[in-house]
Amino acid sequence: MSFIDDPLRYLGSFAGEQRVDVYKSLVGPDIEVSLINGRYQLNAGCVNYSYGPLHDAFRRYFAKDKPRFVETDPILILGFGGGSVAVILREELGFNNPVTGVELDEAVLNAAYDHFNIDRLKNLEIVRMDAHDYINTCQQKFALIVIDLYVDEFVPPVFESTGFLQRVHNCLLPGGKVVFNKLESDEKTCGERIALETIFNNIFARCITFKIPVNKQSPNYMITGFAD
Repeated sequence: MSFIDDPLRYLGSFAGEQRVDVYKSLVGPDIEVSLINGRYQLNAGCVNYSYGPLHDAFRRYFAKDKPRFVETDPILILGFGGGSVAVILREELGFNNPVTGVELDEAVLNAAYDHFNIDRLKNLEIVRMDAHDYINTCQQKFALIVIDLYVDEFVPPVFESTGFLQRVHNCLLPGGKVVFNKLESDEKTCGERIALETIFNNIFARCITFKIPVNKQSPNYMITGFAD
């Protein structure tokens, strides 16, 4: 997709959002592909799912905490979305590791293929499945697990539970790392973030939280935990 195909829409995107396509979701709000400030983004409800502020947040996080692993080490992305994390790892940071992306919402995946050419990424397996079910049945071990499991602006509570995160820990290779994206927008989500950090500290050998203020009023917190 290129602004050259529609220069008026591209120029108009700097004055206001230009909606390009809408997909009916059976999981959450409808999925929208929009052109905003010259960038195509995948959004749902009131939040960005891929290639907008969330992409910037993950980009800034990986700049602060660049992964360290060998090329054969597998990567798991729970909540693949439109593929922001995979694109950053593969095309911006140059990692060719095998990537498994788990995404429940078929509408999200359709938008990713139709508008973001996600099938250009090599060595990528996409599994359309609930992340909870995937982790419950997963037999593989990963060097990096990225968790970005939002439905609109909320993370379903099951994904912030001790049981789920313990099973995530069990899917890590020795020395592997999990990264959990948590958006903090008010007192309630601040409390959820603190509770999540407590669970991480009880499960993982070492934990670090990175505050990524792409939006200063609603910063992303990347909560990380390392396996023994």
